[in-house]
Formats: sequence, structure tokens, C-alpha cells
Amino acid sequence: MDINELITISQGTLAIMNPTTPEKVLAAGRAAGLREGARVVETGCGNGTILALWGREYGISGLGIEVREDACRRAEQTLREAGVEDRITVRCMDAREYVPDEPFDCAASIGASHIRGGFAATLDALMGLVTDEGTIVIGDRCWRREHISPAFAREWPDVLTGYELLSIARDAGLDVAAVIRADEDDWDRYESGIWQAILSWLSANPDHPDRDFVIDYLHHLQDEYFGYGREYMDWAMYVLVPGFW
Repeated sequence: MDINELITISQGTLAIMNPTTPEKVLAAGRAAGLREGARVVETGCGNGTILALWGREYGISGLGIEVREDACRRAEQTLREAGVEDRITVRCMDAREYVPDEPFDCAASIGASHIRGGFAATLDALMGLVTDEGTIVIGDRCWRREHISPAFAREWPDVLTGYELLSIARDAGLDVAAVIRADEDDWDRYESGIWQAILSWLSANPDHPDRDFVIDYLHHLQDEYFGYGREYMDWAMYVLVPGFW
């Protein structure tokens, strides 16, 4: 099964496709200094909920980039329902191929670092989308602890520790203005939403040729979460600003 189809099945019905809440998304926008008229780009914008929240609360304008066509349609609907479609648009394309006509005031990648293969590469790409005074918001996983069992670490070779993420930001000339972390309830709600979406799909598609694959995928996610994810995996939004040195 195509990875994009699998994402649609497992997360397509989630308003925010990450272990966070609207309140925390707004807190990240506030820490990033979003204000009326600020131009924001979000790569991997999913269903458009984060841009809709920022557009409605802070009056931003800007662009969401998403490669999955079904998500693009949902994002456009989300922006219409929020009443911000005149200020925020969606471009359906590979974010790696996007070149802006002019720099943005803020660039965000919330749970989409996999597009470029990790935090460092994502940060580098986002810095190329903003002005010299621009801010960056990255939502990403990290390990809760410095020492992780190799068996767990091998499952997520791109996941770093929080201190490593801080070092990458500083090496890029940025300071961390805020970190807004997922709590255990956020994780349970997010993972449960994925399981319920998959179970709903399985109920509606009893004869699908990839049914067994999807069942295995569901059980793998649950084994991963109960086995070590809930204890060892962290997730947060990092608000990064130009450094003062």
C-alpha cells in the first residue's frame, strides 16, 4: 500500500495530525510573534487546522503546502470554514520543490520533518523560506531520555534527544524562544485517534486486498506505543528565533 494512502487511512480524519491541542498550537503562534498581516508558510500542512487556528486568532496570511491531494481538499475546506480562505491558500505539491517568490515572516513544519529526513535538514530548509528576522516553528519527536535501548533506537534512527535539537538550533544561529511539549493525555488521544481511524477503515473495507497489511500496521503501532513509545518518546513544538550573537 502506498505510504500516502496509509497516512490518509490512519490520520486523515484527525483535525491535528500530531499529539498536541489547539491551545498549544495557539501558544506556539504567540511565542513566534504571529500578528495581523504576518506571512506564514507551513510545509506538510495536513488538514490545514494549524494555519486555520493561526489565521483566525492572529490574522496571519500565507500558504500551506501538502503533497496528498485528499489532504489538500480537506485543508481548503478547513480554511473556508474558519473564514480565512481569502488570506491563506493551499498548494498541492512536494514541499521540497517549493521556491517562494519572497520570504515569509514565519515558517512552520509541525510533525513533518520526515519530508526532508530529519530535524536538521528541515530547519535548514525552513530558514531558506523566511526573512533574516523570521521565526521558525518545528514540531518533532525526540527521546525523553539520553540513554535508550538500542532495540528502541533502531526503530527511529532519525529521532534525537532534546539536547541534540537545541545544539542544532544554536549551530544554525537560532535561539529557542519556547518549547511546547505534548503530555501523556495528548499522546493517548493522538494514538487512539489513529487506531480508531484504522479500525473504522477495516470495518468499511472487509474485502480490500491490503486488509491484512493494514491490520499488521495497526498492531505494529500499538506494540510500539505500549512497548516503549509512551515511556520513551517525546514530542514538542520548538519556536526558534534569530540568535543574539
